[in-house]
Amino acid sequence: MLKSRDTVSLPESIARRIEDTKALDVIADKVRASAHDKLVKPPGIDAFFNGDWLGHRVHPISAQAPIGAWSMAVLLDLTGSQKHAAAVDTLLLTGCLAALPTAIGGAHDLATTSGRQTRVAVVHALVMDVVLGLFTAAWLKRRRGDKKAARRLALGGAALLGGGAYLGGHMVYRLGVGVDEP
Repeated sequence: MLKSRDTVSLPESIARRIEDTKALDVIADKVRASAHDKLVKPPGIDAFFNGDWLGHRVHPISAQAPIGAWSMAVLLDLTGSQKHAAAVDTLLLTGCLAALPTAIGGAHDLATTSGRQTRVAVVHALVMDVVLGLFTAAWLKRRRGDKKAARRLALGGAALLGGGAYLGGHMVYRLGVGVDEP
């Protein structure tokens, strides 16, 4: 059960401020319209990302792959052990590659939103794009031998990943994005 508006957590307070930020509507409406034309209007694409074949939308389950890969990469990297270096590289790249179709599924879901939902969805997408950028930069730094800079970038990505994931959960559990009424 959600707390009253007077006693909300800091993340919930931030999410609610995003919901109320009407200045986001200009960009949110453009992004939603573009995504709608490409990902919702075509019936086959809509059915795929809507998860008609799965029983629920694709985005929440596909998000587990990049989140899991990046989380394991950070944990293994923090051990400082050279024996995990190849695994860290592979996990970083896997997360980055898995994030691409996940983002397309997220864009589909954003295209089905309106108002407060769209505002939060746009900020969620922006945060997750930054996360992808940080983890991609970390992978590139590792490839160039700068493991210290790579670790800092990946830790920043992990921190933002938590915030972005929170907003994703907020959209589903607070705002009902993608929730079918029985």
